[in-house]
Parts: sequence; C-alpha cells; structure tokens
Amino acid sequence: MMEQSSACEICQKDQAKYTCPRCNTRYCGLSCYRDKSHSECSEAFYKTCCMEALGNRDVSSEEKQKMLEMLDRLEKEEAENSDEMEEELLDRLTGLNLDTDSELIWSRLTEKEQAQFNRMAEDGRLGNLVEVWTPWWDVKKEKISEVDGLKANHAPKVTPKIPDISKLLTKSKPSADIKNNVVNVLYAYVFVCRLYNGTHWDCPQESALKLVKTSDVMAKHSVCSSPSEAVQLCMTNRECQQSQNFLIGLVSDVIKVLQGPSGGADLDFVLAALSDVLQLLKKSHSQYKRDVKLYQASSSDFMEEKQLLFLSMKKVEFYLGWCQRCGIVLLSVLPELKLEHSRLLEELKVTNEVRESIEKNLDELRPPKPGSQLIEELT
Repeated sequence: MMEQSSACEICQKDQAKYTCPRCNTRYCGLSCYRDKSHSECSEAFYKTCCMEALGNRDVSSEEKQKMLEMLDRLEKEEAENSDEMEEELLDRLTGLNLDTDSELIWSRLTEKEQAQFNRMAEDGRLGNLVEVWTPWWDVKKEKISEVDGLKANHAPKVTPKIPDISKLLTKSKPSADIKNNVVNVLYAYVFVCRLYNGTHWDCPQESALKLVKTSDVMAKHSVCSSPSEAVQLCMTNRECQQSQNFLIGLVSDVIKVLQGPSGGADLDFVLAALSDVLQLLKKSHSQYKRDVKLYQASSSDFMEEKQLLFLSMKKVEFYLGWCQRCGIVLLSVLPELKLEHSRLLEELKVTNEVRESIEKNLDELRPPKPGSQLIEELT
C-alpha cells in the first residue's frame, strides 16, 4: 500500500502538507518554504510575483523604484547567505578526500543538506553540476575500438572461475523462473551504477548493500514469474525512491545488457554485469570480515548484513553458472521487456499530461473559500 502521508523534506519532522510547484519539494508550512535550503525556489517566487505586479499594475515610478530596490536587496542577501553557507560547509569537509571519502562526507552533511541533495538527484539538477557517467553497456558500436584484438569498451572482466551448473544441480533441473530472477538482479545492478554515477566501487559496502536490498530476489529470496514482475519488484522497492523517468530508463539499460555488444545472441554483457556484482559483493563482504576483527562488531544488524552479502554472493555465482550453460534462454525475455518499457513510457506520458492539465487549470478548479475576498487592493 502507498503511504498516506510523508515527512516534511525541509525540517524532516512535521507532516508535509504542501508541495512546491517549482521543485516538487514537500513541506509542512511557510517557515520551511522560506528556509535557506529552499531559497532558490521561494525567493524566485517572490521575485516573479513582484515582476508580474510591475508589469500588470499601473504604478508610479516611485513604487517601481521601491520594488526594484527590494529585489536588489533580496539578491544581495541571497549572495551573502550563500557565501556563509559555503564557508561553513568547507570547514566541515576540511581534510576529506572528495574522491574516496564519500561515506564520511555524507555523514558530515546536515539532514537538510542530505534531503536537498536527494531532491537534486531526483529532479535531475545534479546533472547540471556533475558530468554524467556513460555506462559501459551504452557505448555505441562505432565507438568500440579494437585494441590488441580486444574490444575496448571498458566492460567489467568476466570472472574466470564460473561454477559448473551441472555440479550445483545434481538431482534437479533449473527452474524456468531463473531467467526472470536474473532480470531482477540486473535491474538492481544498473540502478546502483546509475545512482552512484559509475562510482559504486568507491564505496563498495554502501553500494553492495544498496544493490542487494534493491533486488527482492537477493534480499527476500523472491521468485519472479515474469520479466515484468522482475522489473516492478525493483521499481516499487523502497530503496528505489527516484523519479519515474529515471526508473523507466533503467528498463532500457537492462535490455541493452541482455542484447550485448552486438545487439544479437550473445551474453557477454550479462556475464560482465553479474561478474561485477559478484566482485562488488566479495569486496564488501571482505570489509565486513575485517571490521569484525578490528572493531569486534557484533550487532544484530551488522551480522545480518554480513550474512545477507554472503548468501547473495552464492546466488550470483549460481546465476553465472546458469548463464554460462543455459543463458541463451534469457533472450526470450526481451520482447516482454520491450513491451513493458513501452507501456511504462505511455503510462508516464498520460500521467504527465493529466498533471499539466490540472496545474494549468488549478486556479479555476480550486473553489474560493466562503466569505473570502477574491481581490484585495494593494495600498
């Protein structure tokens, strides 16, 4: 079931009652709307109102001058506040390596800064600040060059020791649903790669746990009965709190991984992706074992995460063995995945059209409050 309420994204305390029409931030009241972390929208709103007032009203030159002076003061105050916040943030991050200390950097951000960062990641504003990573599975065929007989597309190396599936399943045949479960794991993988903008190896523990928890197949031992269900389980997972446009794009990523470098009947990219997952899980699991020795970590959460990573490693090893022997079956999921991708795009298009129509006619649809004065003359 969907949540009926959510916390204010500014103060993180009270229940959110309103949504900013500019950035879709949910907030509880006027004080949070005017908060420094939301000033980019709130001050822009006030400036827009003032400029509209200047253009729509017959005002004297003296009134116009006062309004322009007020706008100038707002801009100067915004610049001063921004400089102070930047200096204070730099003090907190002094001594940290921005390339390798991502977990420490995140811990030194305030709750408001973390919430603002998440909002910027969701609405795409981070894309204007950070160079967007180009996934290895998204390299165009004409850009793949031959170097010493190898394709230089920077795909992860396939693990050399893939277990023989016939030795793992001595008394039974592989389930027909394995192909769908692999799709679920691949979706979780491309999600983490995109989420961390290709830097998931800089924080292996964090990204490995994110990957495992995003995949119900690994975290909850779920079994997917269809490719569509495999995708939907990830998209509705609480770990995937991203925009619908972002999540739908990941379906296209999974399709490209399944199609491989030639777009035909090979599993090079699938084996490379699962190998990358396996090595990431192994790296994270080894760090957990090191932490136990160094810090005597024995909390229930710590041990559960360590066990979850271990079981996920074994499951991915099994999928690698299955892909090597039976993986050609994966190609059968492509038509349904493509249909699912088209369906999700059409659904998003209809939703956006309805929302835009409502927003466009919002003033007409909203009834006036009883006894309220519709027009108030400014003096």
